[in-house]
Order: sequence, then C-alpha cells, then structure tokens
Amino acid sequence: MQFFNSTNKENSLYHDCLALLGLSSSDVTSYSIADFTRSANEAYKLTNQIIWQSTGEWEFDDSNYETLPVATRDMVANQKDYLLPSYAQKIDRLEVMDNSEDWQVVIPFDKAMEKDAMTELYSSTGLPKYYDLVGDSLILYPTPDATYCTLTAGLKLYFSREIDEFAVDDTTKEPGFNSDFHRMISLGAALDWAAPKGLNLMGGLQNQIKDMKENIKKFYGSRDRDLKVRIIPPYKLYK
Repeated sequence: MQFFNSTNKENSLYHDCLALLGLSSSDVTSYSIADFTRSANEAYKLTNQIIWQSTGEWEFDDSNYETLPVATRDMVANQKDYLLPSYAQKIDRLEVMDNSEDWQVVIPFDKAMEKDAMTELYSSTGLPKYYDLVGDSLILYPTPDATYCTLTAGLKLYFSREIDEFAVDDTTKEPGFNSDFHRMISLGAALDWAAPKGLNLMGGLQNQIKDMKENIKKFYGSRDRDLKVRIIPPYKLYK
C-alpha cells in the first residue's frame, strides 16, 4: 500500500488506518497526517527489526533506497580506526583489497576471546585479517600497510541500513518490504492512536499485529539464506 493516496483510498496506509479506527476516510482532523507519519515510522522501524531478527544471515535492505548497501573508502597507512557510516545499522561483511588488487574477506574479531593484551595483538602492520566494532568505529587488525594493501578505495563495507522514513508530504511511497505485510504500518499507527484513549478496539488491533508478526517471521525466516534477494517495489523510487 502507498503512504497516502487520496484518490485510491483502498491503496492508502493512512486511510486504512482511519478505517481500522472506525473513522471516516474524509476525517483528516481526528488523526492528523503529521501524527500518523510519526506513528507510521515507529511501526516501520519495528517491522524492520522483526525482519532482521527473523532472517539471521539473510540480506535484507529497505528497497526504497536507490543504491545498494555497500560503502567503499580509502584506507590510510598505519591507521587502524575508521568511522562507520552514520546510516549503517548492521555490518554484514567487510573486505580489504590486497596489493594484487584482489578483495580479501576480513573476519569479525571478539576481543573477549583474546587472552593477550589488546596492545600486543598484531602490533606490526600488514594486510588486515580481523576487525572489531567499538562504538561507531571499525578497528582493523593488523593495521593497514601499503606494502600489503591497496589503500585507495581499498576498504569495502556491506551493511544493512536504517529505514527510509516517511515524510508528512509523501504520497505514492511504499514500505520497503514485502507488500503482504504493509498493513503492519497502519495497524501499528492505529494502535498508537487508540491506546491513550483506552478504546475497546485495542484488543483486536493487538491480535492482528501479533498474527502479522508471526507471519513475517515465518516468511522471512524460511527464505534460503544462500540467495541474495532484494525486495523491490513495483516501480523505482528516486530520492
């Protein structure tokens, strides 16, 4: 469903939300589009989290983005600390380019498993083999060395990013996940509106959300993790 379609209200998340609450499709006052937008984005984030929890190693990305979730940057000789992109939500894979310009996979490192002092670990430089995440930083071990690495555009990060949030003035934009579950947005927003008012329909909304959560988990959890599939809307959205 689209975010706000005033012509085809059957294909509009906003108007679906109004219907769930028993409000008229022309009543844009009781539940303003601004309030709906805020609640819709919270429901969007929750759905994104459910999908990630269900897929494990499955590569999910919000299809509203035009670009693939890959970031490449230069490495600096003798520098092991690199700031992560602000929009990266989960690190899926890291690669470095060796001195033959071939990409090599860098393995996640758990410093809790290392018995020696961190200052002694890979104190020399070389081709990074491991990485650690500390706050917003990516730490490479050993520290990159131009003798072993291609520094220019030699660090490649595959990541999952945050949702592309709805704006108040969005119209035809759709959630970036399977259309069978778009109603999680309108259901979540409807519950947000009903909860403070203590309405009797809250139980029904909660049950529908619970059922849809289970269906989302089954759908995304059953996909073949060896297949790299992006969920694409019926038309391309450009930012």
